[in-house]
Amino acid sequence: MISAMAPRQDIETVRRCVSNEIEARAFGEKQFAGVIGDAPSHYSKSPALWNAAFAHFRMNATYLPFDVGDAKLGDLLEGLKTSDRFLGASVTVPHKVRVMDFLDEVDAGAARINAVNTIVRNKDGNLIGYNTDGEGFLDSIVKAQPDRDRPFLASLKAANILLLGAGGSARAVAFHVAGPLEGGALLICNRTADHARALADEIRKTGCSAEAILEDDLIRWAPQAALLVNCTTKGQGGIRRLSNGMATLLESYSALAPARPPSFHEAEFGAADFPTRWRQEAQADIDANQRASLRLAESIPAQTGFYDLIYHPEETIFLQHGRLSGHATMNGKAMIINQAAIAFCRRICRAELIARGMDSPAAARQVLEVMYRAW
Repeated sequence: MISAMAPRQDIETVRRCVSNEIEARAFGEKQFAGVIGDAPSHYSKSPALWNAAFAHFRMNATYLPFDVGDAKLGDLLEGLKTSDRFLGASVTVPHKVRVMDFLDEVDAGAARINAVNTIVRNKDGNLIGYNTDGEGFLDSIVKAQPDRDRPFLASLKAANILLLGAGGSARAVAFHVAGPLEGGALLICNRTADHARALADEIRKTGCSAEAILEDDLIRWAPQAALLVNCTTKGQGGIRRLSNGMATLLESYSALAPARPPSFHEAEFGAADFPTRWRQEAQADIDANQRASLRLAESIPAQTGFYDLIYHPEETIFLQHGRLSGHATMNGKAMIINQAAIAFCRRICRAELIARGMDSPAAARQVLEVMYRAW
């Protein structure tokens, strides 16, 4: 049986494992949760969202960013497991798969997706992994959001949905959106065709319709879709780290067309002249990508929606081309907030809400609205 950790001890355990500064006063005597990633203290919106919800319900709890490398991930989870004050955690890049090695149990839905984005510490001190990304995506498009007066998509029934990408984010979306299509089809387009085919095969095994397509086939299939969803990193702000110490930039690219961005050693990104050098080498490829993207966007019927899981920048090139060609657009803010609200209400804080008699749709709506205001 795991012995409970003294309040001061759990703070020190966290401090030994993370690279960002954690102050003792941030914990105080509170229960706590956090977001586990490589550097969430630099970019994550989660602390603002969760702390606003804690304040709204007057819960004596706080939510903190935990910047942790792969080498210390297991130590951090083992330490958190022994803390009676630890409620649970969100998990972000690059640990959504690796974190499963350190959990006591993984929910069937998360196992199917092969990624965990939510951890709950239960009353026995066990760590249980879940994934709320797919549910968050689905809720964000079929339910009216606090900043919109109607759902982004009127209905999924008989709709064709085109996913751009076949990685972890695409898997979370695919398994949740395929079922409600009821007569429609899930189309999966990926630069590496084998990955798209493998995901489509998995979806078909659940009894749903799915088909893999190549990037060259976008011109044929995109105009037949009711919704285009970018699940790739094309358009993402910041540095995209690759293998062997290499990195590139993707913000100038659209997911609607092929991209072959130049890569450089990561150390070069700090040089004063690097942005100019990178742009000079990438410009021809960027121009070709954007021309093809806008041309394709203009060929797609106006009723088709453009949805991007990326929220930094707020408007990617993919969304910009959707807007310029007359389409409704939505970025990843809605999915991030909805998955966080689901994790708060149905997973990490569910026991507390039940104890207060607040495990209800009305309370869940309050959480969603509070998180939207805190964004």
